[in-house]
Formats: sequence, C-alpha cells, structure tokens
Amino acid sequence: MSEQLALAVDPLADAVSWKNENPDAWTAVVSWAFEDRANGIDPSTRLYCCLLRRPHFASVLGLRRSSGSPVLVNDHVSSGLARLLNRAHPELRCPTRAARVDGWAEG
Repeated sequence: MSEQLALAVDPLADAVSWKNENPDAWTAVVSWAFEDRANGIDPSTRLYCCLLRRPHFASVLGLRRSSGSPVLVNDHVSSGLARLLNRAHPELRCPTRAARVDGWAEG
C-alpha cells in the first residue's frame, strides 16, 4: 500500500488548497462550469485556468493573486479542479481523463 493511501492523503489536496486560498476564483470557476453546462457545453477547467492565469482577465473579474504568487492559478491544478468540481457538483459531469486518483476515496 502506498504512503498516500496509508495516510489517507486526499489526492486533490493541491486543488482543495487552491480553492480554500482563492474562494472568489473558485466561485467564478463553479459559476462558469454551471453556465457552460446549462448551454450544452462541457465545462473546461483548463480554459478557466487559462483565463485566471492572465492578470488582465483576473483583474477584470475582480480577482487577486495570493501574496507572493506570480499567478492566480498554476496549470498543474487544472485536472484536480475538474475532479473537485465533480466531487462538489456531480451534476456538472466535468470531463476528466482516467487517472489513478479516480478510484481513491476522499480523504
């Protein structure tokens, strides 16, 4: 058994941490995902992250970076955000690629 499983570490810890540190940005991501789904479009956390990475778009949305961070969101959390959206809002059915984390229980 791996240490992650033995310690019950949430494989989405980075995404959860980002969500907790950036509640306004998370609210925007959730809103965009629901709007896309309502319009028959699959939610795309990759697109949302691209928007949030651009300082101009983030400032237009009234969002700010955490102190000391060069960007509002790092690319590596995109897939975790999709899985986190699915965990929090299963009705969104955010597309994800198959990964080992899909079989792990929430920690």
